[in-house]
Amino acid sequence: MINGKKVAPATGVVVHHSSFIIHYSRKPMFGALRKNSRLGQWNGRRRSSRGDEPFVLKLFHRPVLLRLTPVLLTALAITYLAYRGGPPLPYRVGAIYPRDLRVRVYFELVNQTQTERARDEAVQRLPERQSEDPVAREETRRAVSPVVEKYPQGMLLVPRAQPISERQFAVLEEEHKAYLQSLTPRDQAHRGLALLLVMSLLTVLVTVYLARFQPTLARSLPKITLVCLLVIATLALGLLVSRPPWFAMLIPLTVTVMILTIAYNPQFALLMAYSLSLAMTVALDADLSQLLVQMGGLATAVLLLQQVRTRTRLVKVAAAAGLAFLAMSVATGLLSQQTWSYILADGGRNFAWAATAGFLLSGSLPLVERCFGIITEASLLELADGSHPLLQELVRRAPGTYTHSMTVATLAEAAAEAIGADSLLARVGSYFHDVGKMLKPHYFIENQSGENRHESLEPALSTLIIIGHVKDGLALAQQYNLPKPVVDFIQQHHGTTLVEYFYREAIRLQEDGGEGTAELETSFRYPGPKPRTKEIAAVMLADAVESASRALSDPTPASLAKLVHELVLKRLLDGQFEECGLTFTELHRTEESLCKSLIARPVSRAHQIPGAEESGLLRKYRS
Repeated sequence: MINGKKVAPATGVVVHHSSFIIHYSRKPMFGALRKNSRLGQWNGRRRSSRGDEPFVLKLFHRPVLLRLTPVLLTALAITYLAYRGGPPLPYRVGAIYPRDLRVRVYFELVNQTQTERARDEAVQRLPERQSEDPVAREETRRAVSPVVEKYPQGMLLVPRAQPISERQFAVLEEEHKAYLQSLTPRDQAHRGLALLLVMSLLTVLVTVYLARFQPTLARSLPKITLVCLLVIATLALGLLVSRPPWFAMLIPLTVTVMILTIAYNPQFALLMAYSLSLAMTVALDADLSQLLVQMGGLATAVLLLQQVRTRTRLVKVAAAAGLAFLAMSVATGLLSQQTWSYILADGGRNFAWAATAGFLLSGSLPLVERCFGIITEASLLELADGSHPLLQELVRRAPGTYTHSMTVATLAEAAAEAIGADSLLARVGSYFHDVGKMLKPHYFIENQSGENRHESLEPALSTLIIIGHVKDGLALAQQYNLPKPVVDFIQQHHGTTLVEYFYREAIRLQEDGGEGTAELETSFRYPGPKPRTKEIAAVMLADAVESASRALSDPTPASLAKLVHELVLKRLLDGQFEECGLTFTELHRTEESLCKSLIARPVSRAHQIPGAEESGLLRKYRS
């Protein structure tokens, strides 16, 4: 009550009265002494996404337009390829069609057989004296006019339900050439517009799918450009090798969908398989049977290609896809009442092309990994071999770091497996994540034998050395040609975390010197970036808990669980998992896995500093 008036207390209400200020708050008297809540430390997103800009308006932003440019160019490119490549002749020798094949436009065809026969008869009628003269014989042959066959519009060329013979196919080829020459510019424009609409619709379908369900791929301009180039190359090669007698368009199609499955995920690869098959079918003016054959085999390749632990796995998957091509060829052939000779020839050819695609991809797998910045299980198993030169160098220069990396690999592998991530990638990434320490091994606790070189250094200089192991690791990775997914572990396993011990030491020195507390936090943080995959996030946590667990004086299951929980929560509130797609459920499973692994593992004190507690002294060396 102020001046006899009752005032309702409210948090944050300030009342000015004469020469003093009264601040009313619902907080208790000693509320200021309470520690701030963990939620108050959250520096991530605080605003709801309901007020975001509409999807249509986002399309006009410059970064979005930049990423859409290669997509639009791809739609135009594949439309041009389909337009220039056709309309091709949609018939095959030996095939049976359910309708009569008639002449679409009048044309004339020279019958070479009858022409040669008439010329031979003319030569035979020459007198004996002239018949022995080569010049007279040749003049007589030239004097005979070619026998021209006239094919009026609507004339029957091949009756329905009758296999096309070699002679009939030759006539169909000439009829098709005459038909193409008879097309007016208006007809050509109509065909081009129809192809543009089909290809644009497929492009929009894939683009919307990526924007909604594959945001990581949709935000990467290099990945979008690479996929667009792959699509253009696939259709160009497919149209090139689709001519008789090869009909080998299944080779580029099979290779492409297997690459997309390895580089991205089966869902995206299935959508691309459907889109590419439909685009190829439209470009070749083929029927539904060819679309069914392509989709059956390509879907089989996508669904069977899960892990590539050996290069022969690619050949096996391609062979399975070839069997699917064969089965679908038999099925569609029986439905269209083809002859068994045609069915078996077509199915065998499709199987051979699919197997060829497997061998081609197996041989070019290193090139695919380099271009797409991926790594397969086969390459990971090669890197996991302890005889790798970089690991051998790490053992020689920094044996303590090597032991630490092996332990982190065990923890991270179990954690990645618990959340459904790539456990093999997490294990191999852990092997190499600290290789940069080998250049200055004695500045890190696991390689020290008593002397602490940081005691004679300023906190800022010690921080530069600690943080520098990331830069040194990247240089070594480039020197030894490590694949990009493994290099990402070296670069991101610390994220933008704070080198806490040296940061607090710098603050203390400033306060003791009376210099005030200037903003130093940025200088004592790792440059990042933050982990962008779940596997790297698992390695980040495994690295932190493995280091901190060595500082416990009396490790018990309860103390280890408390330590892991605090470290996980600290990284979460620091925003380190904002870019890796890790959910709270997966984070909880990771924490449980790390706790189980630490409890089951005997904790070594080989690198523990006397007097080191949970207060963070160990971070002085490991951070």
